[in-house]
Amino acid sequence: MAFVTHNTSRKCQSRSGVNRMPIANFRPSGFHISRIQNRVHRQCAKDGFNARLRAELAAELAGDVPATVPVYSHSLTRQSYFEQGWHAVTHLHVLKAREQRKAQAMAVPNEQ
Repeated sequence: MAFVTHNTSRKCQSRSGVNRMPIANFRPSGFHISRIQNRVHRQCAKDGFNARLRAELAAELAGDVPATVPVYSHSLTRQSYFEQGWHAVTHLHVLKAREQRKAQAMAVPNEQ
């Protein structure tokens, strides 16, 4: 971006105030658990993420995933972070967890 000069003389070459500001605050969208600074809240989000993965894997065998997020805590803040973690699970996460589960089942032989 070129800077706009208001005067072409050498004595007064100042830039516009607009040019001193950043163009935009760039923050990628999406949920990233590592961006949660508080360790307790980050753990709540991780617990929600792992609970959803376990529910998805159990749904593969028994039925379907619960439509509502289960109650994690009566603290609204902790429940909110748990819900963020719950909703952060994508189809790719589920597929990866299924593959890991299959790999573990293949690595451990059935002893009967």
